[in-house]
Amino acid sequence: MKNWVNNASGIIQFTIFFALINFSINSAVIAQNKKVPELSARAKILDTNSNGVIDRDEARGPVQSNFDIIDSDKNGKLDGNELVKYFQGGGKSNVKEATTVTKSLNKNNRPLSPIAKNLDSNNNGFLERDEARGPVQSNFDKIDLDKNAKLDGNELFKFFQGGKSRSGGGRPANVEVDLVISEPLSQTVPVLGRIIFDQYGPVSARIRGPVNKMLVDVGDRVERGTVIALLDIERLSLTRDRYRALVHQQSAKLTSVRADLEKRSLILKRLEAIRKSAAFSQARYEDAIQEVNKQRGKVAETLAQLAQAKIQLKQANVDLQYGEIRAPYPGVVSSKHTEVGAYLNIGSPVVRLINDLDIMIDSDISGSLLEGLQIGTSIRLVLDDKTEHNAIVISVVPNENPRTRTRQVRFKPDFDDLKRSLATNQSVTLYIPIGLPTNVITVSKDAIVQSRGENTVFVERNGSGIPQKVELGVSVGSRFVVKSGLKPGDVVVVRGNENLRPGQRLKISSGTKTSNKNGPGKVK
Repeated sequence: MKNWVNNASGIIQFTIFFALINFSINSAVIAQNKKVPELSARAKILDTNSNGVIDRDEARGPVQSNFDIIDSDKNGKLDGNELVKYFQGGGKSNVKEATTVTKSLNKNNRPLSPIAKNLDSNNNGFLERDEARGPVQSNFDKIDLDKNAKLDGNELFKFFQGGKSRSGGGRPANVEVDLVISEPLSQTVPVLGRIIFDQYGPVSARIRGPVNKMLVDVGDRVERGTVIALLDIERLSLTRDRYRALVHQQSAKLTSVRADLEKRSLILKRLEAIRKSAAFSQARYEDAIQEVNKQRGKVAETLAQLAQAKIQLKQANVDLQYGEIRAPYPGVVSSKHTEVGAYLNIGSPVVRLINDLDIMIDSDISGSLLEGLQIGTSIRLVLDDKTEHNAIVISVVPNENPRTRTRQVRFKPDFDDLKRSLATNQSVTLYIPIGLPTNVITVSKDAIVQSRGENTVFVERNGSGIPQKVELGVSVGSRFVVKSGLKPGDVVVVRGNENLRPGQRLKISSGTKTSNKNGPGKVK
C-alpha cells in the first residue's frame, strides 16, 4: 500500500480512490468467499455498458492511471477481484478487518479505513498533519472539522463521501444543470460596425421668455420628464390667473344675459296671450319680439366670449407647463446651449441630449454577404473589451454605395446585461454568417471545470455527478462546441460544480434543465 501512496498519479486521485475503497469493503468480503467477480456499487457507475467489468475506456481517476497494474490477468478488463485486490493494498484482503470496518459504518466513532491506517505511522488511530499525503494533506484544515490538528475516521469519511454526516445520512450537493444540445453552426466573417443612438439632438424652448434657472450640467443623466431649465414662471402664472379671472367674468355675464332673455321671453308670451283682446298693441308686440331676439344675440355673444376666455386660459396653462423645460426621453446631457438670464425664443436650443439606452448598430455590409442577413437574423457581436453579445437584423437599407458596393444594415443589440457605458460611433465587431449552417454539439461554458490541465464536466448519472473529460472546439456565445466526450441529451452540472466530488449525490434545482437560448450558433 505504501507503494501505491508513493505513486504520483494515485496521490493526485486520492479523493476518488478513497470513495472507491469505502464502497468496495462489502464487495471485498464477498469476493473472498465467491469465485465470481462482482463490481462495487461505485465501480458499477463507471460500467457504462453494464458488462460487469471496467473496460479501459470506462476507467477514470486512479483506476485509469493504474489500469495495467490492476489488470493482473492482462485481459484488458478489470473485474471486482482485481479492483478489491489493488485498493486493499495488494495480496489477500483481510476479511476480518473488512467485516469490522463494514459493521462500524453505522457507528458514531468510525475507525480509519485500511488505506488511512497505512498512513497512520504512529498507530494512534488518527492522521496527523505530518502523516497526511496527497489531497488529505492539501485539504487538511478543511477536513479537520473540530480543529484538533488530527483527522479521525468520521472527518475523513465525511469529506471523501461528499459531505455525509457522522450518522451516515447522505447530504447531496445543491446544483443546477443544463442540457448538452445539438444546434446549427455557421461560419462567419468579421465586419466592423458602429454604435449609434436612436434618440439624440437638442431640447428646445417651446415658448418665449428669459431663463431663470438651469438645473442640469454636461454629463448629467436625466430621466424622461426631468426638469432641465425654468423660464419666468411668475410672469406665466400671472398671465394664467388673468385668463382664469376673465373666464369667471364671462361666466357671470352669461348668467345675467340669460336671465334677461328669460324675462323678455315672458313678456312676449303675455302679449301673445292677449292678441285677441282690445288691450293688445301690435307695436308693443313687435317691440317685444325684437327685444327677445336682441337678448338672444347677447347670450350667443357672451357664450363666444366665454369660450374664447377658456381657450386663452388653456393656452396660459400650456405656456406655464412649457415654462418648465423637461427631458423628452431619458439620456445624458452632452452639451448646454444657454445660461441663466438668456432670453429664449421658440425653438432656441437649451441642451443637447443623447439617449444612450436606446442603442442601435449600423454597418456597411458587402452585397455578397447580404444573403445571410434577413430581417430577424441573430448574429454575434464583440465589443472592444472582448465581451460577446447578440444582435438582431432590423433593417437593410435598399441603397447601395456605388464606390464601396455596400449597403447599410441596422442591428438591434441585446445589451441587457451590459455593465458599462457606450459612446456614439464606438466600433464593434460583427460576425456575419456565410455558407450553410451545420449541426454541432455544444455545452454551457459554466459546465467546464479545469482538472490537471484538462477540461472536465460533471455528468448527471443515476442521481450522482460523474466526471467526464471533454475535448472542446470553438466558442459559440455562452457555449463551447464539443468535439468528443458528450452527446446530445446529456445533463451536465453548471452551478455548484466547483466543489463537487466524483460520485457525489446531486440535488438538482427545479427548472434548471434548459436548452440553448442564444439561437443558431456562429463561429469564425
